[in-house]
Amino acid sequence: MKTIILLRHGEVDIDNNKRISAYQFKDWIKLYNNANIKYKIPEKNELKTILDKADIILASKLKRSIQSIDLFKKTAYEKNSIFNEAQIPYSAWTTIRLTPKLWLIIFRVLWFFGYSKNSKSFKETKILANEATLKLITLMDSNNYIVLVGHGIMNRLISKVLIKKGWKSRKKSKNENWGFSIFEL
Repeated sequence: MKTIILLRHGEVDIDNNKRISAYQFKDWIKLYNNANIKYKIPEKNELKTILDKADIILASKLKRSIQSIDLFKKTAYEKNSIFNEAQIPYSAWTTIRLTPKLWLIIFRVLWFFGYSKNSKSFKETKILANEATLKLITLMDSNNYIVLVGHGIMNRLISKVLIKKGWKSRKKSKNENWGFSIFEL
């Protein structure tokens, strides 16, 4: 049986409580993309087993994905930007100040409805997710068990493409750090 596991990276060690403007949110995005993860092996013992079973482990090129693999003393077979998280838009608004988490929610919802200032659009990202899925499926020709350590939105988009291509979802992830989904064919 062929198995693809989509695993979300570990928790990023960054301050989410300081109120910032939407324009300052762009700097927070850069900080988030360059921040370290919290170096704590999760209590979910099954993650080590999942990574140990993998024929190959793939990662996005974002630091949090790579460090999540490093935490388990594993090496990524390939690091590819095609698996990077969906970009988040931002604006030049300066009057309203909210926490980064609230800006993230606002801009992600706007992004789903077509707002993509300073980022790739939802439509463009869906095309990337399709390409990422095809990459995974191609790698399955010579492997039986692949783990992708990726990101929440991109993993969800890849999941949808896998299902359309006939893969069966055996476990669905919640959008949480270290959450994972299992697909089999």
